[in-house]
Amino acid sequence: MSCHSLESAPAEVHGADSPLAVLPGPRPGDREEGATPLPRPDAALREVFDAYEALGSTGPAEAWAAFTEGFQWTAPLPAAEPAGDDPQGAPTARPADGGHVVTGTWRPVAAAREARWIALPVRAKGGTPVFAVRRSQGTHDVAGDAFRVRDLFVPTGMTSSAEGTALGNRHTAYAWSAALGMAFGFGRLLLTEPDGVPGRPEGTAASHFGALLTREREAVRSHLRRLPVAPGGDEPLAERVRAGADLVRDVYAAGAAGADGLTAPAPLLLAGAPLLQFARFATELLPPGAAGA
Repeated sequence: MSCHSLESAPAEVHGADSPLAVLPGPRPGDREEGATPLPRPDAALREVFDAYEALGSTGPAEAWAAFTEGFQWTAPLPAAEPAGDDPQGAPTARPADGGHVVTGTWRPVAAAREARWIALPVRAKGGTPVFAVRRSQGTHDVAGDAFRVRDLFVPTGMTSSAEGTALGNRHTAYAWSAALGMAFGFGRLLLTEPDGVPGRPEGTAASHFGALLTREREAVRSHLRRLPVAPGGDEPLAERVRAGADLVRDVYAAGAAGADGLTAPAPLLLAGAPLLQFARFATELLPPGAAGA
């Protein structure tokens, strides 16, 4: 698969050759002092979308760093604790292009044994990153008391931080709105800064995607206006998130391919990759309907 292809088969989310797995993860402290505060988890959803869209349109990498440093979005996933008796030692996460290579053994909670996704924390110098991985990507012992992965690549967009404020199930719609806002902001940036030069590029691809992005953006904002808060999210909003993420990924693919005058510089494509990773899987990682803690 080409490094700029946007094939989205779920099995590829952690593949080292995934087109959305090419950006080294932001580091704690990357966010500038005095940056605009992030919306609170109880803020109106349209305000959440607008604020994160503004972040995504000015600096995709900074937007992702701000979100993951501010909030632990993996908190609703079934968790696992690093095993203290692993003869191979404590779990590790080795930085790699586009994410981390994770190895270790964890003790999962009972709910994790049947879950699709599991949150794996790795204690490291300077913080505790938390990696969202599919349960099928690791192995369980016979009793189900140990979960192991070896040399598993986890993209930056599937990474959170234990130091952030935990977003519970009741904050699902907040996470969705943030994901879609950052993705739309990145999409706007792709359409307005070809090769780093401000100004909408000429070409039918840019015009076509610009119109689609504007129409979908207004539909999202209209939906959020009618849905100021949504504990646990709802399926109509989930559908909007999925459709919006697919549209921005199409813009990404066109920019990467230089389609019809729409050219995006490689550093910009790389910087926005985690935003698209998260937006693509947000409603699967954090499904609608769970309005608990």
